[in-house]
Amino acid sequence: MHLTDTPAWQKLLQHQQNISSLHIRDVFADDPGRADKFSIKLDDFYIDYSKHRVTTETLQLLFALADQSELKKQIGELISGSKVNVSEQRAALHTALRSPDNNTDISKLVHNELSYMEQFVNKLHAGEVKGYSGKSIDTLINIGIGGSDLGPRMTCEALKDVKTSEIKFHFVANIDANEINSALSASDPETTLFIVSSKSFGTEETLTNAKTARQWLIEHSCNDPAKHFIAITANVPAAEEYGIPPENIFKIWDWVGGRYSVWSAIGLPVAASIGMDNFRKFLAGAHAMDEHFKNAPITKNIPAILGLLDIWYINFFNAETLAVIPYDQSLQILPAYLSQLIMESNGKNVDQSGRPVEYKTGAIIWGNVGTNAQHTFIQLLHQGTHLIPVDLLVGLKNRKGQQEHQDILVANCIAQGEALMTGNSDKQGYKMIKGNKPSTTIMYEQLSPYTLGMLLAMYEHRTFVQAAIWNINPFDQWGVELGKKISASIKNELQEQRTDTTYDSSTTNLINYYLNRKNN
Repeated sequence: MHLTDTPAWQKLLQHQQNISSLHIRDVFADDPGRADKFSIKLDDFYIDYSKHRVTTETLQLLFALADQSELKKQIGELISGSKVNVSEQRAALHTALRSPDNNTDISKLVHNELSYMEQFVNKLHAGEVKGYSGKSIDTLINIGIGGSDLGPRMTCEALKDVKTSEIKFHFVANIDANEINSALSASDPETTLFIVSSKSFGTEETLTNAKTARQWLIEHSCNDPAKHFIAITANVPAAEEYGIPPENIFKIWDWVGGRYSVWSAIGLPVAASIGMDNFRKFLAGAHAMDEHFKNAPITKNIPAILGLLDIWYINFFNAETLAVIPYDQSLQILPAYLSQLIMESNGKNVDQSGRPVEYKTGAIIWGNVGTNAQHTFIQLLHQGTHLIPVDLLVGLKNRKGQQEHQDILVANCIAQGEALMTGNSDKQGYKMIKGNKPSTTIMYEQLSPYTLGMLLAMYEHRTFVQAAIWNINPFDQWGVELGKKISASIKNELQEQRTDTTYDSSTTNLINYYLNRKNN
């Protein structure tokens, strides 16, 4: 039976019609205790999902949909290491990367690599990692793309207030030479170490940037470039063939997906920035969320509830986007990170059996930090014609004790949720704001390694919940692979200055136009 024909889905369709005119402010008026009923506290997190267009019956129907989809069973299969990545016949064991050592074969691999990371980080901080001239390394340039870039880049930025070293960091992902040139111009070849992160060690953008970095070293009289390179990969032979010494290679495994890899050696820049003690706290926070996801009943399960609310809006209200607005400057890269996590995972149009889906999957993820967002796009959220659910995130304490700033920041975050919900129904014409716009408020004491670990794991599991209901595979990305294949073909033509006539006329014209301008 197709998902849309199931009893739970059909009941939700009817229910949506019954409450389509419901205004959130009215259900608050009817139930003064609503906020307590529709919120969950876990460790330092407080999740308020009361400002949604749902009733108790809505949630019961969504929980029935979860039961029908055997969500609890699917969660168990994910965490136990079943081959949930069906199209590639692999497990998706990112949860094992942050689990305590339990003496299993996979756990031994993970913790051996963590120990190797710790040895490197300790030597780096002690000034014992040296370049070709004997000077200590003081700059790391991470070269990677996708999860090999966004994960460590976002996490280093988010936790820069807890840095434990004076090491400078640059991140290079784009094949546009401007990005690597900018990093190189701010670095000293004698004291710079390049981290080349690529699961396959065949990613074109990454290897091209690494080649440029190697040439830069040689041009600056480096007689031993190998001293300045580290590889993080699942393809150790390819890294060795590239010329990276075995002792400079950190391992990941085929069951580590790129967008779920910051918990692995891909997180080496994070560990180098905040120290291994803090990196282990980062892992511990994620593990705490894993345990909650695995053990909490669906009715009290944060990722499950948020994922089911996503289903509610995407499939029953035709919402196409989710706005993520962190009232925390440290999380300025979070919307970009989540756009990869959620859109690359759930941007699928076939189910696990390869059949076309008959319902919408995935949402467009976007956003910016508050209060900046209030002076840019939030106008559309308030008075635009789109229904856009919003995640509002805010820390309660400022690390530097600047309470006036924090009071204003928190006030703005809370106010936006209230304004989105209530609007101002007493106004008319261009000043009228209808409200009834849903939002989730996510509060935490302070952004720490542990808290950030919990937050990112929460979004990972929320993404999995969506996929479990839709019966799609969130762990492959064949659309990405298609773009790479066509790009490789066109690159060959550009370099050989020829045009393959099998392309459509637009593509052929664009290739010819570039070749003409390139040679003139």
